[in-house]
Amino acid sequence: MNGVLTLAGLTIREAMRKKVFIASLLIAAIFVFWALVPMPVRPGMMTGGDLAHTRDFISKLFAWLGCGMIKFFSSVLAVTLAAGSISAEVDKGVLSVVVPKPISRVSIYFGKWLGLLTILGASVILWSTLLILGIWHKTGHFHPHILLGLLATCLFPLLFLTLTLCFSSFASFALSAGLSLIAAGVALAEDILFNLGRMLDSTVLDTISRVVGYIVPLGKMNHWITRGLGDAGMDMSAFAPGRPGESAIATNYADLAYIIGYIVVSTIIGVLVFQKRDL
Repeated sequence: MNGVLTLAGLTIREAMRKKVFIASLLIAAIFVFWALVPMPVRPGMMTGGDLAHTRDFISKLFAWLGCGMIKFFSSVLAVTLAAGSISAEVDKGVLSVVVPKPISRVSIYFGKWLGLLTILGASVILWSTLLILGIWHKTGHFHPHILLGLLATCLFPLLFLTLTLCFSSFASFALSAGLSLIAAGVALAEDILFNLGRMLDSTVLDTISRVVGYIVPLGKMNHWITRGLGDAGMDMSAFAPGRPGESAIATNYADLAYIIGYIVVSTIIGVLVFQKRDL
């Protein structure tokens, strides 16, 4: 355990040395700028209802958009940080110096994972806080379900960190980042195929959609964000014919268990590959 914490601390210090925090602060500045840009909320604005109804609607809309922004930025940051965390240090000969010391490769792997997760967690907490304060500043409303939505949003950086670190255990920076982006691209097809399957009444497209959802479970995570946000949530499944948000409503704890299992299996594969790799 001491080895894991030691490597986590070194990983954080290395990220600080590379000024990674600047990217996090720049993204935070986007939320601050958005919060400070004047946007008077008037009765009937976007909804046709009274002022209270309009503020409630806009606060929910911002909660949904804000979760989407955090999901995107945290995923990109996770891929960027993890892509070269192992392969780059192998190429530089750094790990060949560390490995002979009384620190196992498993400790090195989990130390890097924990260090990068700490950086991502701090960034997500900062952005989430600014989002909540910004919504309150603009509308005077706090949508309680945003906390559940933000909690579900954390699945994205966690999965992309784990998946990209797994790829980095055997691939270069460019290839590990590229593989993660390809995985994201494949996952985007799930809800698109789901919608097409419902519109065309095609069981084939519906089946392919479900298969894609198991290959990379980003769609399932999106549905959990929607479920967490409650009536403020919406994902692409909401645009399919039939009951709005059907996929999100049907999301259950078995899907969450699959997501967690996917992350665990990716971690195990990454550790096994790293243990066999020549340094």
